[in-house]
Amino acid sequence: MPDLSALARRTLAPMNERHQQQMASIVASLPTFSVPPLDLPALRAPVFSPATQEILGRVFEQNARTMEGLRASLGSFFDPEALHGLNRALLPPNLKGHADEIWANEVQDFVEQEGIPLYLVPRGRTALRLLRAKDRAGRRRVLGDCYESLMEDCSAVLERVGHETIKDELSFALDGLGAMRAGHFRSAQAMFTVTLDTLIYRFYPDMKARKAITNRKKGADVPETIDEMGIRDALVWLPIWNAHEAFWKDKGDKVPYYYSRHASVHGVSSRQFNRRNCIQALMLVTSLLGYVDQGALEFRNRPSM
Repeated sequence: MPDLSALARRTLAPMNERHQQQMASIVASLPTFSVPPLDLPALRAPVFSPATQEILGRVFEQNARTMEGLRASLGSFFDPEALHGLNRALLPPNLKGHADEIWANEVQDFVEQEGIPLYLVPRGRTALRLLRAKDRAGRRRVLGDCYESLMEDCSAVLERVGHETIKDELSFALDGLGAMRAGHFRSAQAMFTVTLDTLIYRFYPDMKARKAITNRKKGADVPETIDEMGIRDALVWLPIWNAHEAFWKDKGDKVPYYYSRHASVHGVSSRQFNRRNCIQALMLVTSLLGYVDQGALEFRNRPSM
């Protein structure tokens, strides 16, 4: 998984400084005293001398006060407001308004196992439904139920994309969106799939590097290429990787009902080309185009195909 520690350290830095000051104050308030030499053989006896009991009593009493102060000091470390701020900082832009309901680790877990993006699209309420769905069938029902609003969400993001280097890919994505609105979801799904291919190729022109993204073996761990990415990058690329699950028609693999890039290209069928898969492909392309538009440095100097 991407390392969240750097962002967490930056977010918690003000609190850490305050807690260090509080701890220094507690340590400074501890009384100092000397302990008289103890008769070690006497310690083997079941009863301490009155002097030793008095010393130990003072130590235990002071320790209790210190621990109470420490608990009070650390209490603010787990302040709900601070945790809410940290969680909000880790969420993608479209989900920050739902930081009270959606946790960053939920989003991370979701995109590690699903080919449905949560970066830039969909809107927060739809994302919440996807996250709360119990299984893949439930998540696909959400895609069907929210078909129209998901088109609106993607359209809103695409209309804001203005990066010159992706104008061709954007044009084809918008053409696909137009086909969807006209009811031609199969044509649109094909358009989105080849547009996604083009974008991936431009990020990873080297075949070996690209294969790490486009060859997801069943049951495989997250590839090192994605595992070493930052938070934002991983949120974009994990669902794309999942959408490239291995499909070998010549080995007898059955065409999946959920969106699969490889099955869309090598296993044309009504089982693969449907409204739910079309909207999922649109979401993947929209998320990636929006990500590029927001400043993916790898794309700056890459020529279009």
